Amino acid sequence: MLSKCLNSLCSARFRRLGNGRLFRIDFSEAAKRNPMLGAAPNYVQPTHAMEHFWLCGKCAATLTVVLNKNGEVRVVELPPKMPAASVLTPSQSQQTMTAVY
Repeated sequence: MLSKCLNSLCSARFRRLGNGRLFRIDFSEAAKRNPMLGAAPNYVQPTHAMEHFWLCGKCAATLTVVLNKNGEVRVVELPPKMPAASVLTPSQSQQTMTAVY
């Protein structure tokens, strides 16, 4: 599944490893963690125990790849990033407090 970006809305072609993000999914490990997986109605037995999937750089910035409880590989949105807190040194925080007062 490395010929194009896994995002169905994207047409980016896989050319080299330097662009985007590569995901390796171990289906045998998922089956061990969820023994009922093989009994799920939508479950399709993968042809290989381990498969690789790719998201282009643009898609990888906002999306990730997951294996859902039915054994389906899905593209989902990443949770929103929390803004980085500013870390001030004691002298900077004192200057900041001085400026406020």
